[in-house]
Amino acid sequence: MFFTPKYLKHAKFLLKGVTRFLDYKRDLLPAKKLEEIEGLRVDLVNAIKERAQARIDTLTEEINRTCERSLPETRQSAIAENVEVFFVSIVIAMGIRTYIAQPFQIPTGSMQPTLNGIIAERHREDMQAGFMDKALGWLTGTSYLNALSDHEGDVIAGSSVTEHQFLIFRPYCQLHFVDGHTISIGCPKRQLEDELQLWQNIGANTGRGEAAGPDMTQMVQVHYGQRIHIKEGQLLARGVVHNGDHVIVNKFAYHFRNPTRGEVFVFTTKNIAGIRLDPPQQGSQHYIKRLAGVPGDTLDVRSPELYINGEPAKEPGFRRVIDNAVLPAKRGAYAYQGYSPDSQIPLPITLANGPNREYFAMGDNSYNSSDSRYWGTVPAQNLVGCGSFCYWPLTNHWGPIR
Repeated sequence: MFFTPKYLKHAKFLLKGVTRFLDYKRDLLPAKKLEEIEGLRVDLVNAIKERAQARIDTLTEEINRTCERSLPETRQSAIAENVEVFFVSIVIAMGIRTYIAQPFQIPTGSMQPTLNGIIAERHREDMQAGFMDKALGWLTGTSYLNALSDHEGDVIAGSSVTEHQFLIFRPYCQLHFVDGHTISIGCPKRQLEDELQLWQNIGANTGRGEAAGPDMTQMVQVHYGQRIHIKEGQLLARGVVHNGDHVIVNKFAYHFRNPTRGEVFVFTTKNIAGIRLDPPQQGSQHYIKRLAGVPGDTLDVRSPELYINGEPAKEPGFRRVIDNAVLPAKRGAYAYQGYSPDSQIPLPITLANGPNREYFAMGDNSYNSSDSRYWGTVPAQNLVGCGSFCYWPLTNHWGPIR
C-alpha cells in the first residue's frame, strides 16, 4: 500500500469522497443526478481496478463538475466552493489517518499503570459533583455517575444494555426497557455491569436475590435473560468513572524502521487464532501492548523477570515493570507486579524470522493481561504502529509514551 502510485491513492480518496457525498446528499439530489453520479462512481471503481490513469484523470474532473452542479436551488459558486472544501478535507483526513497518525483509546487495564484503561469505582453515596468538579473531571477524564431510573418497567438482564460512543471521548450505555423506553448511562458496558454491578443493584433494590449490605459488597445473583422489574427513581449505578487514556499511534514509523523491542505498539487481531471475536461480526480489533520480542528472539519468564535471549530484559519499559514490582501481599490494580509466569503456550519460545516473522506482545499489568502468553504471537502484517503520545486526559500520563 505504501508504494501505491500517487494517482491511484488520489483516486481512492476521491472514491471515498464521492461515496460520502452520495450518502449525505442522497435525499436532496434529483433522481437523474443521483443516477448520473452513481454511474460515474461505478466507472471510477472500474478504472481503479484497471489502473487506467488517463480514464481516472477524466473521471476526476467529471465527478467534481457533476457534484458541483448537482444540488438544486443553490448558487453554483457556493456549491463549487463547498464541494471542493469537502473533498480536500476528506483527502487530508483520510491521508493522515491512513499513513501518518491515528488516535486510539485504551479500553482495558492490561497496560496499567503505564497507560490506564477505563476504570469504574463503585460508591455507596452520591458524589454530587459541582460545576468546578465536573469541569476539572472533563480535563482529567473523571465523571461522577448517579444513575436513577426515570421510568417504571421491565428489563432483560444482560441483553437490555447496549454500548455507544459520544465523539471519541465518552463511551456510554443505553438501558432498554421491554416497552421501548431507553435510559442513557455514562459508562461503558463492561464497567457498568462488572465494576458498578448494574444487575446486582437492580436485583437488590427489587427484592430479587440477597439484598446488598450497607458496604455494597454483597453479591446479588441475577441470571442472564432474567426479566426484572424496575421502579421509577430506583438506583441503577453509582460511582466514579475514569476514562481510559487516549493516545496517538505513529503509523508512519514502521515504513522506515523495524519495530523496536520494548516500545509500546498497536496491532490488529486479524488471523490471530487464539483471539476469539465476540461477537464474531465485529471483525478485527486493535490491541495495544509492549513489544516484548522481535523476530529471532527467545523469551522466557522467571517471575518477576522477563528473559530475552537468555538474559534479563534490559530495556527501560521492562525494567520499570520488574524493578518496581511489589510483594504479592501488597499487589493492587495500580502497581507494577513484575512478569507473571502463567502461560497457555510453552515457554521459552523462539519467534520466527524471515518471511513469516512474528512478534511477542505483553501487557505491563502482566498478572491481569491477556497477551501473547495466552493467544500466541503477532504476525508482521498485523502491525499498525508505535504508541507515541498520550493526549487526553490531562493526568501524569500526558506526554510521550515510554
